[in-house]
Amino acid sequence: MNARAPGLLMVLAVGCAATAHANLVANPGFEQGAAEGGRPLGWHGREGISVELRDDGGHGGEGYVRFLDDDPREGQLLESERVPCRPGGAYTAAAWFRTADECGPGVYVNFYDQLGTRIAHRYERAGGPTQGWVRVEVAETAPEQAWEVSAAVYAYIGDVGEFDADDVELTVEGGEEPGSAGIERARPGEKEPVEIGDRLELFVDSFLVDGMSGEVERRLHHPVPREIVLRLDQPWEGDTCAYFVVFDDGDRIRMYYRGSSEESGQVCCLAESGDGVHFERVNAGIYEVDGSTDNNIVWMGKGAHNFTPFKDPNPDAPYERRYKAVAYSHHARGLAAYVSPDGVHWQELQEEPIITDGAFDSQNLAFWDPLRGLYVDFHRKGREGVRDIMTCTSEDFVHWTDPVFIEYADARKEHMYTNGVRPYFRAPHIYVATPARFVPARHKVPEHPPSGVSDAVLMSSRDGLHFERWEQAFIRPGTEPEVWTDRNNYPAWGMIQTAPEEISLYWTEHYRHPTMRLRRGTIRTDGFVSVHAGGGVGEMLTRPLMFSGERLVVNYATDAVGWIRFELCDRAGVPIQGYSLVDSEALFGNEIEHTVCWGDRSDVSAVAGRPVRLRVRLQDADLYSIRFAHAAQ
Repeated sequence: MNARAPGLLMVLAVGCAATAHANLVANPGFEQGAAEGGRPLGWHGREGISVELRDDGGHGGEGYVRFLDDDPREGQLLESERVPCRPGGAYTAAAWFRTADECGPGVYVNFYDQLGTRIAHRYERAGGPTQGWVRVEVAETAPEQAWEVSAAVYAYIGDVGEFDADDVELTVEGGEEPGSAGIERARPGEKEPVEIGDRLELFVDSFLVDGMSGEVERRLHHPVPREIVLRLDQPWEGDTCAYFVVFDDGDRIRMYYRGSSEESGQVCCLAESGDGVHFERVNAGIYEVDGSTDNNIVWMGKGAHNFTPFKDPNPDAPYERRYKAVAYSHHARGLAAYVSPDGVHWQELQEEPIITDGAFDSQNLAFWDPLRGLYVDFHRKGREGVRDIMTCTSEDFVHWTDPVFIEYADARKEHMYTNGVRPYFRAPHIYVATPARFVPARHKVPEHPPSGVSDAVLMSSRDGLHFERWEQAFIRPGTEPEVWTDRNNYPAWGMIQTAPEEISLYWTEHYRHPTMRLRRGTIRTDGFVSVHAGGGVGEMLTRPLMFSGERLVVNYATDAVGWIRFELCDRAGVPIQGYSLVDSEALFGNEIEHTVCWGDRSDVSAVAGRPVRLRVRLQDADLYSIRFAHAAQ
């Protein structure tokens, strides 16, 4: 008898029943040795059972198990590992027994629901003593709620004696997929195959999804407000601080922002942190305010209104230009470029502006995109009566292409006050943006004269030109009246990984109030958008994917009663042998990285390099990201 190998149940077409008669029991003949505690590998028993693994000749091979039942108050039982069950399938369990005593050993087929509770079973016994080895068989149809099934060999309470068991079988004919009640399989759409290699993929846009069915959706998630990380109470900062920038600079996190006061005018300030939570102002000692250079000002004067730095990872960037910034200069009528060797001491790169087509009266920004091998700019310009966003690129940070407006997947006309575009650091082929959305005509707090309220939305792009944006706010204003006045809730440009499971983002609060401050918020790693199913079962089918990795790694979370199953399909949506929903583990829990298994198999390299769809069926669960990773990743 052979132990079950993953994939022996082969689904030949969508919705067809299983007809294979492969044995589902691992180590059915007890030939694979003992596990910890002396029980045979692949088998589980109750505490206190007396079982001996023997190798001196069983029914079909050398191995078998011997039970010693010497207590009439306790039963004896060994149960096989549970395997995914087909509801409605006709299951047959069988085993060979031998005994010279009066005890009556037997065989069980057990059915369990998704929570691990046994919901049905059937058994059959052999009368003892037997004349050598005898076969005992029992059959039962799996109930609709069944998720797992097992076989067991046993002796009842009250039985006393010695018996042997060997060559256990568990087979099935017909049946449906687990969790299939009331749901139709998601059907393939018309999206073309795409090469994803081993990169991380998010569901922040609709790029991957090519079919849905049941109660499933892509759901937007929101940062959880945390502590205030900086109170803007210094004389040179004032109550209109704005245009914050945060980025990881190796051993520290740097934060730049605009201060504005009658004494100093507009200035660019610098604070630093070791953990992304506790920030301290850097005593730069460069510019004098009220007779002292004891302050954190790193730029003053021309361009200080929206001075927006970044650290340049371009390997060809000279040391003295490894920090760069862009800022609008009213005098130059364009976007000016600045450089620094240390992020503290800055100088203008040239007198002439580098970009002139735009309004620039916002947080304009630029960064090096290593995948495109270009510097990329996003800046302000009005279009059709609303504040909007333009983009252009450069090879050298000096000569730029003619700017063009970005395009949206929807037709809404909204004021995008800032843009906040950046490559997502875990998946840099995806641009993630958190622009401040300004609603100028709304006035919530009567005693606060300037009108306008703001929140922040989430956008994403895979080419830097075409963006999908969520209508629902990503950052929603809180309950305080001070965040319902003009130009609040503006996100800082940048995000920081502050723990393996969380990303920190930052936004302004109490603009034009004496309590002006910056708040931190956290969101799950990769947790911007999930494929979500609530109380009903849902299913998502991806477009055809060509990957290069060896294992499927998922970022997911479920309720205590939730679950997710995975299936690899061909382009037509037909399950690939060994990787069907039935073969899949019923995954539950909450993990940033989990390697998916089908039976005892996680290796997917056999189907790498050709178009494969991923089918995901879930309930009370969220799937945030996927990656076909290499073994070492």
